[in-house]
Amino acid sequence: MSKARQLADLGNQIDDGAITGSNMVINGAMTVAQRSSSVTGVTSIGYYTCDRWNTPMSGAGTWTITQSTDAPDGFANSLKLACTTANASLSAGSYLYPRYLFEGQDIQQLKKGTSSAESITVSFWVKSNKTGTYHVGYQDQDNNRLRGEAYTINSSSTWEYKVVTVDGDTTGTLDNDNASSLQLHFWLVAGSTYTNGGGSGSWAPTANGNYGDTLDVNLADTVNNYWQITGVCLNVGDSAIAFPHQSYGDELQRCKRYYQEKSSNGDALASGIWYGSSQVLAYGKFDTTMRAAPTITVSSSDFASCYTRGTARSTLDSSPCDNIRVNETRYNLTVGVNGTQGDGTHVQLRSNEAIYFDAEL
Repeated sequence: MSKARQLADLGNQIDDGAITGSNMVINGAMTVAQRSSSVTGVTSIGYYTCDRWNTPMSGAGTWTITQSTDAPDGFANSLKLACTTANASLSAGSYLYPRYLFEGQDIQQLKKGTSSAESITVSFWVKSNKTGTYHVGYQDQDNNRLRGEAYTINSSSTWEYKVVTVDGDTTGTLDNDNASSLQLHFWLVAGSTYTNGGGSGSWAPTANGNYGDTLDVNLADTVNNYWQITGVCLNVGDSAIAFPHQSYGDELQRCKRYYQEKSSNGDALASGIWYGSSQVLAYGKFDTTMRAAPTITVSSSDFASCYTRGTARSTLDSSPCDNIRVNETRYNLTVGVNGTQGDGTHVQLRSNEAIYFDAEL
């Protein structure tokens, strides 16, 4: 790249405020995968591997989703979807699209719904064995509006850097709260229901045909087709910023706002008292304040042990928590072996057990 071009790009970024801007995507480098590094047999929606990345799918074959160590220079990980059971004849309602969901309060800088609405630029590294035209899109959930654009994978099995800019939307302000207001979609499979709108190129009211309308490939048509992505950066303005890498520790804390778990033998959960001879009440803090009061699930009813005076008593409770808040919960536990009312106790995870705290959008 010439010096003149570098200076021109730098000037554009200054004009856009990008030099002092930031990436609105958490875990865009796919460094954090609290749930798993690989999940097989995927056929339906879920958060599977890389934190914050959700994958809706239906009628699109079967997939393995991994946190891959194959990545372009400067990155260590990518999110990879690989087809293990193909569907070459899609139904009209088939779909598959990895997506990222934004809280409304985190994207007020877009000025959406105002006369000064900002352009949005998404940049990312992508790799697939299947070349062709793909679709990246935005869904405004607060105002039922869509905006999409095409990008092209030119070379098979080669990491390529893409930059896609869309205009700001002067219609429909985003709610300033902790609910999902905007989604970023990467379409890989789309039946005719989602490709017959021809609405890309401008913001428009939500219509099924506009969700993936520029997509001209079917990534599900052959076993071993794959698609990978990393370095996802969303910033204000009409030019991309250099990807702002975070330390692993910082990125993990940001991810834990939405999901955290304890899965190591002896992990401390809470401290409390024996409220009755077979009931323990104990309060435990989360690792960080969560987006909302989480849904809490456990691997089994005897997930924890209550330690009192050197004696461990196992729990018998598959719904262990009440008074759930954004930063703590009360463990209201039924315990299998009686204790003494009023005694203090320490609650910790048992071997091969886990507890999950989910506040995802």
